[in-house]
Amino acid sequence: MEDSIFLVEPHEDYNEMFASMIKEYEAAGEIFYYNIYKGALTDFDEYVLKLRNFAKGVDLMDGWVPMQSYWLTNKEKTILGNIRIRTSFDSEYVRKYIGNIGYDISPLSRGKGHGKLILKLGLEKAKEIGLEKVLITCNRENLRSARVIEANGGIYESDIYDENNNEFLRRYWIQLK
Repeated sequence: MEDSIFLVEPHEDYNEMFASMIKEYEAAGEIFYYNIYKGALTDFDEYVLKLRNFAKGVDLMDGWVPMQSYWLTNKEKTILGNIRIRTSFDSEYVRKYIGNIGYDISPLSRGKGHGKLILKLGLEKAKEIGLEKVLITCNRENLRSARVIEANGGIYESDIYDENNNEFLRRYWIQLK
């Protein structure tokens, strides 16, 4: 599966397929992810430029840290998921709640092992970037994500309450080196 499914950096060639993924989130009623990505529907090139700038630490919003984004795709350029690797802990929110890595799998691509694969490939990228240890969190009720993290070597640390999003999160650490 890994040969036919891989990570790519955000690129203008994926405009149509990224729009399809966004519409999947909308159709599934997953407004959180739809809202994260919907800016790409109006100006995809600007959206990709913004992601590239975030990777360089440019034009970050208040409290954000540099972040590399990658898309899980296949030879048909279908976007199966997204992974974000935060390369700094210079934010209390990152240190406490969202950690170094966040990922999501598009609604129609779930239940096919893509979660485990995107995190595995993302951990390889994090190691290439120079991270030695990463924090990954998931909603306490999201047992699928917890299993994905654990399958990739995640060691449970604790639960924490995120007042901003009114949810409990499970915190996991993964040693890369």
